[in-house]
Amino acid sequence: MSTSPRAAAALLIIGALIAGVVLGVAGDRAYLHMHRGSRTPPLARLVEHLDSQLHFTPQQKQAVQQIVERHHARMSAISASIRPQMRQEIDSTNAEIEKILNPEQREKFRGISSRMRRHRGPGPR
Repeated sequence: MSTSPRAAAALLIIGALIAGVVLGVAGDRAYLHMHRGSRTPPLARLVEHLDSQLHFTPQQKQAVQQIVERHHARMSAISASIRPQMRQEIDSTNAEIEKILNPEQREKFRGISSRMRRHRGPGPR
């Protein structure tokens, strides 16, 4: 059976998407497992890590902390502004994938998508 270049490209893209999702979930779970029970906020851990590598003076450590906090707020604002567009793209991707699945696969795919959404936590609807 011969596969057209277009079909092969579509299968490659779908395979890459699935691999990306699997790797992303695995990486996220590994990160959460490594940092479970850590009471230190992520930004403070970043500053502590940099301090352990660069040996800041107290003034440098304070300045780095302020810089990281200021830029983190900006990055969070940027992320919040594009999150609805990303959600729309994810929903569009999922809808296209569902179109090529049989009913049993579609039901399983919806379950996978639902679990991933719950794992990510609340977000814009």
